[in-house]
Amino acid sequence: MANRLLDATTTLLGWINYTATDQEERVIAAGTTVKLSTPLDAADVFTFTASHPGHSAAVTFTLEVAPELKDGTMGTWVPAAEVAIPAAGGHVEAPISGSLLQVAAPDALNVNPHCMVYARVLVPEVPGAPAGAYVGLTY
Repeated sequence: MANRLLDATTTLLGWINYTATDQEERVIAAGTTVKLSTPLDAADVFTFTASHPGHSAAVTFTLEVAPELKDGTMGTWVPAAEVAIPAAGGHVEAPISGSLLQVAAPDALNVNPHCMVYARVLVPEVPGAPAGAYVGLTY
């Protein structure tokens, strides 16, 4: 069976432009839950990408993922990756193997295969996400 692909880029933090599939311009804040159309654990490899133009201190971005349980609700958040970008700004890409993602122990018996469909990015309150920061997932 072939892998289903992620959309070209799935935005988890930052500005979203008007597109054919997302007809609403907006900014997604840190901590916002995004439901993905493609389960991350079905992908061989996907990339966690983060950037910012500069800030008063280094910024750490933490990717967390959660499964969709058999009853359609969201399971427990688990960390998937963490990247840090220096205060001067920059861009970081972290490849992640979807098959290595593990559900939290309390959810293990209550999920179907290929269930990791929720994602969010956390940023510490200090220094916070700088203006112009962008975090997303690509395949």
